[in-house]
Amino acid sequence: MYYEPYKGKKKGKGRKRRSFGEWLVQGLLKLIALILAIGLIVLGLLYALPPGLFAVEPEGVNLALTDGLPLDSVNVLLLGVDDLREGAQRSDAVMIASVGYGKFRLTSVMRDTLVEIPGHGRNKLNAAYAYGGAEMVMRTLNQNFGLNIMHYAQVDYVSLAMLIDAIGGVEITITDAERERLNATMLEARRVFKPLGYTAREVTRYGDDILLDGLQAASYARIRKIDSDYMRTSRQRTLIAAILKKIRSNLWNPVMMARLARTVMAAVNTNMSLLQILSLGEKALLSGSVEQLRLPVEGSFTDDGAKLDVTSYPANHDAFMQFVYG
Repeated sequence: MYYEPYKGKKKGKGRKRRSFGEWLVQGLLKLIALILAIGLIVLGLLYALPPGLFAVEPEGVNLALTDGLPLDSVNVLLLGVDDLREGAQRSDAVMIASVGYGKFRLTSVMRDTLVEIPGHGRNKLNAAYAYGGAEMVMRTLNQNFGLNIMHYAQVDYVSLAMLIDAIGGVEITITDAERERLNATMLEARRVFKPLGYTAREVTRYGDDILLDGLQAASYARIRKIDSDYMRTSRQRTLIAAILKKIRSNLWNPVMMARLARTVMAAVNTNMSLLQILSLGEKALLSGSVEQLRLPVEGSFTDDGAKLDVTSYPANHDAFMQFVYG
């Protein structure tokens, strides 16, 4: 019997040992991939949280909620408070952001609308803030228009400017008259923002997609003298839409998103939890175009130049219900 002579195993060349630098780079790449995967899972879970989950009335506050409204959208009061005039305590902007799956709808409520303010009689809507802050504004809107607003987010002139600067400004189409007026508004406001280190930069161009910094954009939202309060509420909604557009275009910019998150936590006064802010914010950012409404609706009020006297609150309730819930 013939046997092959034993030759033993050939020694292989062996695996090339990685340098410490290569090992570190590969480890970091794996860590980044893991963090991104976890982040995507968290974002998915936040988005999946149903809007109705947040329909919980804050304890110890009577908001005069209307029962039976659908829970596929959450209505959040957006308040702009005027801190530029000495002693000013009235809300300068009153809007309702309605957020749901795939939709973000924005409703302006005219600040000169006559309403019944609980415990204070009949007055303009913007007086409600002076009587009881954001809670009184929510209660007043709920009671007069048959709504269910439980949450609010409030900014003043400077904090709005800070938010816009955090995202690198916004692009807005402005007219020459708007350009002149917003420059004048910045000049009038220098008492407030100059001590904070802000420098007003004059807007020299007008037309489509003009890049405005925080102070310029906040001044744009306050313009009223060149036309009317109706147009000012339209500008305020335009600004919100421009902010959303800018954030959407930078969703994968971690530096900007981190800067925005820090600014929101520092500059925005709200009764929403971090979980609510993240879940509703994600839904707003991933929604389609921003649809807009103004209350009171045409044909439901009279206007004497100083105040709006509502002739049919049910008509406004129905218009809001159709707009938000369809």
